[in-house]
Amino acid sequence: MRTEELHAGIICAGNGERLRRAYPELPKALVPVSGRPLIYWVVSSLLRAGARRITCLLNSSGAPTRDYLLEAFPNLPWDFLTQDTASSWESFRRVGLALAQRSEAFWISTADCLMSPGDLAHFAAFCRRARMKDPDLFAALALTRFVEDEKPLWADVNASNFVTALGREAAQRRWVTCGLYALRARATAAFPSATAHASLREFWISRAREGRRILGVALGKTVDVDRPEDVATAERFLSDAAVALFETALPA
Repeated sequence: MRTEELHAGIICAGNGERLRRAYPELPKALVPVSGRPLIYWVVSSLLRAGARRITCLLNSSGAPTRDYLLEAFPNLPWDFLTQDTASSWESFRRVGLALAQRSEAFWISTADCLMSPGDLAHFAAFCRRARMKDPDLFAALALTRFVEDEKPLWADVNASNFVTALGREAAQRRWVTCGLYALRARATAAFPSATAHASLREFWISRAREGRRILGVALGKTVDVDRPEDVATAERFLSDAAVALFETALPA
């Protein structure tokens, strides 16, 4: 049965090939950033922004990540999915369909994007207000101006904060997506098959091209941790003040 309680999903099914050069023994989610595994910061932000249950997609080598999450967040209700997916779109689809069975509205985050708890709370509040005003809203994408990704997904937005173009079709190129999405459960009814897209970005580009009502929510700086050199960038982002904000008064 679906509830109004806010659920979140984390896609943690990738192999982290580029990070493996520097951390050959660790799954990507457990790479240390400022003294804690990368996944810790992602989960902490989701909790501070109001998530009360998390669904996490792992691949068949994900047991160490699952064990860490259960130990680090013992009071949080977890739902773990295990699947070796063929693409980022298939991973997103798997998590979205699972969340839609539980909650009327939900977020999905990648496991490698760091953002401040304040930005994530802003995203949550913005999306909540938009859902109340716009019954035809399909989804919302978090956007940032901080671009260090090798293949950024550019996004154009209009004066009403709706996405008008993505990827190569974006002309303004002032914003990029940053790995955080909000959807209604009923949006998953429009999900195509797992093999319909070779990547998640293809899915979003096609939805924008169709004219779906996709909200673009502007955030501050975010950091994607994809390469060994990104760890240092992430640690600069997690300054002492930011770390305190992440770790203060997490929900029990």
